[in-house]
Amino acid sequence: MKEHKEYEELTKEELLLKVQSLDRLNKELLLTFQKSERLEFGWTGNLGQWFWDFTTNEVTFNPLKAEAIGYMKEDLPEKVPYEFFTDKVHPDDKDGVMQLMMDHLKGEIPVWEVKYRIQAKDGSWKVYQDRGKVTERDENGRPLFLTGIVFDITQEELEREQLVVKNKTLATQMKRDALTSLYTRSAIIVELVKHSNRAKKQEQPMSIIVLSVDNYAKIEDDFGIMLSEEVLKVTGQVIISSIQDRYVAGRYRDSVFVIVLENTEKEEAGILAEIIKQTVLETVFEVSRHVSVSAGVSTYHPDETISELIQRTAQKLVAAQKNGGNQVVL
Repeated sequence: MKEHKEYEELTKEELLLKVQSLDRLNKELLLTFQKSERLEFGWTGNLGQWFWDFTTNEVTFNPLKAEAIGYMKEDLPEKVPYEFFTDKVHPDDKDGVMQLMMDHLKGEIPVWEVKYRIQAKDGSWKVYQDRGKVTERDENGRPLFLTGIVFDITQEELEREQLVVKNKTLATQMKRDALTSLYTRSAIIVELVKHSNRAKKQEQPMSIIVLSVDNYAKIEDDFGIMLSEEVLKVTGQVIISSIQDRYVAGRYRDSVFVIVLENTEKEEAGILAEIIKQTVLETVFEVSRHVSVSAGVSTYHPDETISELIQRTAQKLVAAQKNGGNQVVL
């Protein structure tokens, strides 16, 4: 009775509009049913389909679409406008979503397909994959009716993000020397090439430190692999603490380390090398003798290769060790 009363209160024009709207909805529902029966519709399942009568701004949809974000039937307005859902789209996604919708409504793109975050009633965020299409336009090309389907892909997105994190973690682990936590030889070479290219392009200085534990072979002979590797591990920790996040460093081979100092002149790099040398000398190691390091320091010349830069700096390291060790040669 209530429904009849509502219709009685409508004007002739409003009644005609209502009849046209219901007619379009019925036709779409019938077509959908027929396609599903013939197994030609590839979007069945999940949160189901939605229908949007553009002339009345009324949306008809599978209740699962609202229930998935915590809204039961009693929470919904009697006539659900499309804004009921779009107003809940994440602020960072909304402009893109609305732009794609407008592009499709204007006929600039064939379908409206978009992924977006939508806020649930409890404040949490779900991820929906939505696809829609104008199925009827008037003689001037203005949209009359749209139909589409929506999927809740929150779990898939969560799993994808977790996989991305795992891959990044794995990639990071592959770049790190297991003993010292510094870059591996290959990784520090990559960093050196990258930094040298940037230094050349930006016309900024770049320096490197090639550093080694003095008499490491003797330490290994006297104390064995376990304790000698502990010396390398602690030396790596000293380097990490000294460079912090400003520079990058790697274990080049055995007891040799390379530190790359972006936008740094040789004199400043020499000061850092002295700090590392002194810190190592003052550090108590598990071996029963003082441990020291020596280093060579050079500034990159744009006309030399990376191999030449490392070789030139390594020669300074050798000179420092031949001169008694515990030295820095610029």
